[in-house]
Amino acid sequence: MKEIINTGERILLEKETPLMIARHFCAYRFAKDYVFNKDILDVGCGEGYGSYFLAGFVKKAVGIDYDKEIISYAKNKYQKDNLDFYAIDVKDLSSFSNKFDAICSFQVIEHIPDTKAFLEQIKNLLAEKGIFICSTPNRLDASPNGDTPFNRFHVKEYLINEFKELLGTYFSRIEMFGLKRGKRLNFYRRLKKIGLLIFLPDYINPVKRFYERIGCDDFIIVKDKLNTALDFIAVCNA
Repeated sequence: MKEIINTGERILLEKETPLMIARHFCAYRFAKDYVFNKDILDVGCGEGYGSYFLAGFVKKAVGIDYDKEIISYAKNKYQKDNLDFYAIDVKDLSSFSNKFDAICSFQVIEHIPDTKAFLEQIKNLLAEKGIFICSTPNRLDASPNGDTPFNRFHVKEYLINEFKELLGTYFSRIEMFGLKRGKRLNFYRRLKKIGLLIFLPDYINPVKRFYERIGCDDFIIVKDKLNTALDFIAVCNA
């Protein structure tokens, strides 16, 4: 399998820290109950780990990304009978002739210049009573010093009200959630900042061992005080 260069544009499991993998995977774990036994589309699937996970709960899963190389990688790495990957740009979503019961798009919308065209196509691709689940980083966390995104691949990052208002133009019902650090993660994060245990060998350093084993259970998804969330997750109905 050809090695994929880590540009920072997307998560690559073999090159990313457990912390970032867990943070991004939380959205897929959150979505599984909403998409159970449905036909789904994962827009901006990257290397395919999330599409592969959801394929274990749905009738049919399709993952798309504009990068042909990353899609070739996904096809080789993640295989299920009910899972397909295609190299399709978000500008070309109208090329699908079928509709989907659910569409997921996680940490993608902040990369897109023309969100109007994107959301119109998403809405048109949804079957009757379909749902759109979308996540994006909180601008206050991702780029706290101003409007210009710190991540060079991000076109625009959103505050909670901006994100909800944008989605509200296209969807009649929107339920907003926020991803936050859990208590254990906050505890070990404080220990790491203090640096008291930095001189311990790695194999007995509790901070080092925690960060090597971090998972989705070290984050929480909430519905209150969303302005302090790391990421927003919106569940939208037409």
